[in-house]
Order: sequence, then structure tokens, then C-alpha cells
Amino acid sequence: MQKISTLIVLIAIITLSSCRFNQSVKKDLITGAYSRGDGIGVDAITIEINGETDNKNKFVYGQNVSLVFNNVTGLTNSNGKTFPKLLLYVLKNEKDTVLYNPNLLKSLTNGTEASPLRLKANFRTALPHQSNEKYQVFIEITDKKGDGKFNYELPFVVKENDLLDVKSKGIDYSNIYLWNETLKQPVLDSNVSSEHLFILILNDIEGLELVKEKVFPIFSLNLTDNKGKKIISDPNLLSAYDEVGVSPKELKNQVTAKLTFTKGAINNPYKLSAILKDKNSTKEIYISTELYIN
Repeated sequence: MQKISTLIVLIAIITLSSCRFNQSVKKDLITGAYSRGDGIGVDAITIEINGETDNKNKFVYGQNVSLVFNNVTGLTNSNGKTFPKLLLYVLKNEKDTVLYNPNLLKSLTNGTEASPLRLKANFRTALPHQSNEKYQVFIEITDKKGDGKFNYELPFVVKENDLLDVKSKGIDYSNIYLWNETLKQPVLDSNVSSEHLFILILNDIEGLELVKEKVFPIFSLNLTDNKGKKIISDPNLLSAYDEVGVSPKELKNQVTAKLTFTKGAINNPYKLSAILKDKNSTKEIYISTELYIN
């Protein structure tokens, strides 16, 4: 009887071990990232911020984040090709979906011959952050030709870009930042290229006094070098609305100012300042920073 019992236990153990083949669970103690593979495996996952590898989960507003899945294995091979599917979505405060893409690889209709297979999921952190919102990005890799899947989730927070010094008196906003239109990314430090196009962006402006259902903003912009010479000086970029005003909805959509630099002698640092004022009150937003042009 003892021999029969032992045989039954061994068979049960072998059967259970076979069911768990090619499964994995990992937890990153630094970022809090969690991954689980069920039939699909990934050798390593790296986080890239604006193209640079950086294993962290605190992002600056507007950054481009890439989650890179290196050496994806376990996908069904059909005539030398695999057919992965990559889903991405982001939750705010564990309940609100703020980003969703059912398949980042929809262009791979005919599969891929890549080996080793490297998959990348991209998203931009242009997300609300002034109320200490908490986010989670979820990734799921599945096999169009099989049942395997791989799940990954990363908790993260978004913080203010501290390049600009912003002081507001009575006017509300969600985000104010300097954008590099040439590189398609926010400016995070004071060193900028004279060959690039920049845009100062003010989002969700509210609080100006209503006069006959209109508001009357004044938006000035100045750039001076370290010798006090004015490079850019415009007392009101919104002068077209000086007399007729603009609807609060239009103003809330976005206020922008483009910055370009011409070739010439460079006298660093440059002081950039902008003021958005209310013509009918003392309310205003003052924005300033120093730039080193190269």
C-alpha cells in the first residue's frame, strides 16, 4: 500500500509541474513594476524616457516614455513569423482610463520575422498632476496565433516641469511648459538649440473677468540677453482680441507663443519672461526662466 501511495503522489507532482511550464512572476522593488508571463516570456524590461534608459517611475509632464520588452519568446511561429499583439492602457487613481490603445502593433498585419523579438510600448505623460494623481500603465502582450500572454503593470506619478518659474495671481491653469516642436518633446533644462522651434504653452486658462460673455487677455513676451539687449519683445501677442475679446472656452483650450532664434552673436544666459494679464482686473500669470542658447 505504501508503494501505491508514493506512486500517486509522484504522478500528481509531475502533472502540476508540467502545467506551470513557461510561467513567470516578477516584482521590481525599485519601481513597483509587476509582470506575469503565461506562455510568453520576456528576458528584460527597460524604461526609456525621451530615448534614454532610466529605471524610474517618476516622470515630468509631457515626457515620452517607452517600455521596452527585450527577447520576447513563446509566440507561435508560423512559416518563420510570429504575430504579437500589444495592448496599452493607463488608469488614473485606479479607476479612470486616461489612455487606451488596443494594439500598438496593428501595422504588423503580416507578422514579423524579427529574432530576437523586441517590442516597445510608448506613451506621453501629458497627464493631470496638480492634485497628486497616481497612475498605472498596463501592458498585455498576446499571441494572435496562440493562447500565450504576458502582463506588465507599472505605477507612476507625474510631476511639474520645474524649468519655468510660474507665479499666478487669480488665474487658474493646469499646465504651463516650454515645448520643443522640432524634437516633439518638452524642454527639461535650460540648454536649448538655436536651430529648434519652441512653443510656450499654457493649458486650461480660467478665471478672467467676464464682460458681455467675453474675456480680454493680454499676453506679452520678452527675451533679453545678458547685456540687456531685447531679442524678442511683444507687448501683446493677443492684440487681435484687444477690443473684441474672446470666449472663455477658446482661451481655455490653449494659449501659445512660438519662439525662434536667428543666427548671430550669443550672449548667454537669456532671460525669457511672459505675462498673461486680464485687461479688466489685476489678475495675471507671470512666467520666467533663463535659457542658454547654443
